[in-house]
Amino acid sequence: MDEVRIPGTIVRAILMVGLFLLVASPAEAQKREKRDQYEITAEELKEYGQATLAEVVPRARPSFFSLPGASRGEQVISGVSPQVIVYVRTQSHGDTTTLRYYKARDVERVRLFKPGDSRSPHTAGNAYVIQVIPKDPSKDPSKDPSKVPSKDPSSP
Repeated sequence: MDEVRIPGTIVRAILMVGLFLLVASPAEAQKREKRDQYEITAEELKEYGQATLAEVVPRARPSFFSLPGASRGEQVISGVSPQVIVYVRTQSHGDTTTLRYYKARDVERVRLFKPGDSRSPHTAGNAYVIQVIPKDPSKDPSKDPSKVPSKDPSSP
C-alpha cells in the first residue's frame, strides 16, 4: 500500500508546482511595461545609442513599416503601395530614407500617424506619417553655455 501512495504524492506535488507556475506566469507578464505601438519614446531610443533611426525603427516598432491594408503581393499586383512620409517636427523631409540622418540619441520621440489622423502634420491625410521629434539642443545640459568654464583674461 505504501508503494501506491508514493506515486500519488509525486503526482500531487507535480500538479501543485504546475498550478503555481500557471498562476504566476500571467502575473509576471503583467509586470512588463506596455509600449505604445504608435510611439517610440526617448527612454526606448536611449537603448540604441549611436544607431540611426533607419536601424532603430524596424527593430523597436516593425509595425511602422508593415502597414495594414495591403500585403506585399497586393502592392505588386496593383502597383500601388501605401505612402510613408517622414516629418521632422512639422516639416516634410520625404520618404523613409531620411531616417538614416538621425541618431537615436539625438531624438526625443518618433511617432506613426495613420492616414486621416487629425494630429498628423500631413494635412492632406492620405499617407502614413513617421514624425521625428529631435531633442531641443537648448535643453541639453551638456551644451549649456553657463556650464562651460569661461577663460578669465586676467589668469595665466
